[in-house]
Amino acid sequence: YYNYAQMELDDDLPDVPNSVLQNLLLKPAEGTAQDGNEAMVRAVIPEAGFCIKTVTDKGEKVFVNICQSEQLPTPKDITDEQLLALLESGDPSQYRISLSLGEPHREKDNAGQECTAYDVIISDKFFETIQKRPVMKDFLLTVVLEGLEEKYGVVMSRDCKVLKNRKFLGPLPEQVVRQKPKPYIVEMGSMESSNQPQGGGATGKKASKTLQDDLIDSEESTAPQPQYTLMREPVDGNLPDFMVMEIQLPGMGSSKNLCLEVGEDRLVLKTRPRLFHLDVDLPYLVNNQETGAQFNGQSKVLTVTLPVAGHAPC
Repeated sequence: YYNYAQMELDDDLPDVPNSVLQNLLLKPAEGTAQDGNEAMVRAVIPEAGFCIKTVTDKGEKVFVNICQSEQLPTPKDITDEQLLALLESGDPSQYRISLSLGEPHREKDNAGQECTAYDVIISDKFFETIQKRPVMKDFLLTVVLEGLEEKYGVVMSRDCKVLKNRKFLGPLPEQVVRQKPKPYIVEMGSMESSNQPQGGGATGKKASKTLQDDLIDSEESTAPQPQYTLMREPVDGNLPDFMVMEIQLPGMGSSKNLCLEVGEDRLVLKTRPRLFHLDVDLPYLVNNQETGAQFNGQSKVLTVTLPVAGHAPC
């Protein structure tokens, strides 16, 4: 494996633009959940990973604890070549990493001098990935530093080092991260229920969704892709008001066995058992908080209504 202990960030790695920073997925929540939105926030306890050291433009020492948690989503698995091609294309926002950026806290380094520490949480599976792939690790550290700069108005040197004998500095308090609700799946034409949200694990609950706010599990699935159609309404015009996706799910008995995740530009559907797996990049940005879904237990068709919010990035 690549020895990262004393390496600077790769100068050949292209700069990450602000469009990527705007896609940092998980951020500490402000306030608490309100009525009917119990799943809007959750507490995540970070596990130690590794610690990097750098300085600000004012010469102040900064330590960033790169932590891990199984509660954060794992990004899509792409090769180093694909990542570099995205970076060079000028639109790296097509690849997104879920992060939780913690608040700064004052600490003392080994010399007893005051310094600032930040805690950043990523998926535990993604943490394992970056340990083996220096290009992906470079990309992560670049996004982390620029994300902290954007959020807290600081400027940090890219001449950073990974500490050899220390996994973190200071305590690792839990972070409260915001989630957006998953769309209800209303079951239609079934003996079980009519016009009522279904349970089905996370299927019928207001839980996390979106690539940008929470838990889309992007593990590759061996299950076949179901047939589907995607229509826009109205058909004419530059930007539709909404899109309608009809997904054929023969053999599915109930919406309780469906897990639907909708991001601002992506839809993921899983079934239990693994009869089908659908992962679709949407042609327009959608308002995932207003998304609705209905499963017809007779025709075995899942209909998803997607209000359009704007054009997808080119």
